[in-house]
Amino acid sequence: MVFMMKRIFAQMIDLLLGFLSIFVTFQFILPLIAKITTNNVVQGIVALTVMILLPLAVQYPFMMNGQTIGKGFFSLKIVSTDKERLNVPVAVVVQREILCKLASCYLICLPLFVGKLGGHEEATHTKLVTG
Repeated sequence: MVFMMKRIFAQMIDLLLGFLSIFVTFQFILPLIAKITTNNVVQGIVALTVMILLPLAVQYPFMMNGQTIGKGFFSLKIVSTDKERLNVPVAVVVQREILCKLASCYLICLPLFVGKLGGHEEATHTKLVTG
């Protein structure tokens, strides 16, 4: 039960970082871009790019260690369940955290509540451990 709570709170911290990047983009980056160009398409593309790359840039040092900021705060680590792969590459962490969880977290994460691997863990051959 404690592990599950750590997991949930770690995900909440990571989600908060995503919301923070959206806030920073709309509050600070878009006004700067508006001074450079009046083209709404360019502004939208730059804003979307910043919203995607900002959280990745902030979390990259943690991802190199198989963590995110939230997981690092709660001493959790992503490890590989694949016997041939010893370390979890950053690309797999990005896929696991960004693509799998944000795309369909509510459906993929439901198995976690009954003690099974989530869909994002099955898809990336990883699991979360206390580390």
